[in-house]
Amino acid sequence: MATATLAGMPLELLVHIIANYLPTKDLGALRLTSKYFETALFDTFAKEFFAKKQFMLTTPSLSALIEISKHTALSKVVKHVILGLEKYDRNYVRFADIASSKAHRNGWVDQVRLLSSGRAGQMISEALRNLPNVTTIGLRDYAAQGRVREDNSRWRSYGAPSAERESGVRFPHTTTAFASDAFSLLLQSLADADKIVPSIEVILRHAGVGLDDSAFYIPPGSAKLPPVLDGMKQLLLTIDMNDKALINVLPAQDWDSEPLYLESFLLRTPSLNHLRLNFQMTDQDNAHHVLERLSSANNILPVLERLDFGMMTTTPDMLLKILSTFPELRHIGLWKLNLGDQGPLLTARWRDSNNNFNPWPEILRCTSITNKQLTGMMVGCLGLNNFPISMPIQLPQDKVSKEYTGGIATWLAEASDDLMMKWPEPVVTDDSFDEDLSDSDHSNEEYDEDTEDD
Repeated sequence: MATATLAGMPLELLVHIIANYLPTKDLGALRLTSKYFETALFDTFAKEFFAKKQFMLTTPSLSALIEISKHTALSKVVKHVILGLEKYDRNYVRFADIASSKAHRNGWVDQVRLLSSGRAGQMISEALRNLPNVTTIGLRDYAAQGRVREDNSRWRSYGAPSAERESGVRFPHTTTAFASDAFSLLLQSLADADKIVPSIEVILRHAGVGLDDSAFYIPPGSAKLPPVLDGMKQLLLTIDMNDKALINVLPAQDWDSEPLYLESFLLRTPSLNHLRLNFQMTDQDNAHHVLERLSSANNILPVLERLDFGMMTTTPDMLLKILSTFPELRHIGLWKLNLGDQGPLLTARWRDSNNNFNPWPEILRCTSITNKQLTGMMVGCLGLNNFPISMPIQLPQDKVSKEYTGGIATWLAEASDDLMMKWPEPVVTDDSFDEDLSDSDHSNEEYDEDTEDD
């Protein structure tokens, strides 16, 4: 009877074992044991580790990207390239030893000169020219979960763990300025490579970090960038439009009428069919300004089919206005979105029969009239801001989010009921208690003060 060996296993069983039980180091060791294993496991290995890959803005990391792009087989596997936003902190001073200090200093100088000299853009462009199947490129300021081979492991930028280990210093959270510069670098790299990528994703999770308006500036005479923008189908953005530099140089009366660079940018993306805008939750004024500009722009995003908003506080009137701007809209996504009361003179239409601020049923009813072609809506973590009370909307079965699909007529009533705010019943005053208090002027004053404090 022949001895059973790994090489003698059916390929499907071998791949199953590799996919579910083998740690990364052991997988690498197994692939090195023989040409058979290297060939048999290549497709599984390449798809897991190279279909989506994240790189730092450093010479070693971008050099690895170039090497992958020159590999005959791996270059065809890469579909999603991510630029991580790890940035060296030049002011860090507490190093364990001289070697750590030198490693950090060398890394910082390399990154600064790489970006200031233009080499970063050249390296990214060189790699993109050699990656024929890339469909998505983007920026991230975090390490994603999903590494199933090791517990608690994450997909980090290539070179980041080694850099932190050598210097003994963890990379700090990135900044809006660095993220905005990286986005501009990414766009110019695509233009220089004559590379049209259908999807660009900027997913930034640290509070207060987003692309500012300058990130969307298009230099005059930029001949190579328009084809990149024209070919874009999906754009996912995290933005921070609190542009103090622009606000400070404009008269207050001119601020609302000043076109945004973001507005001009989106006017040059006529093929875009999916737009996501994640704002900063506490920045209601600038979110309102962005929505006002986009809803007033002429023929902006004419074929947009999906529109997602996240981390945003706005008013019902503005939300309804922006949702009715795009004639081809098929799907709406609303995540961590708060609607605020607009004041007693503006909110009559948004109040229910008990005079409570309850805008969602009316918003859905109006949307069903202006967007009859809607086939889906996703909602999650919605809330109402109604000073002095702010309340979340509880979805059925305590779900965090809910997806409604099919024609709007099939889910309109269900969604209206789900999103109906259940305000607490008003407290009814006991008359006998009032009569007891009326016997003492001092007691009445104390009661009144307590009531006002509440």
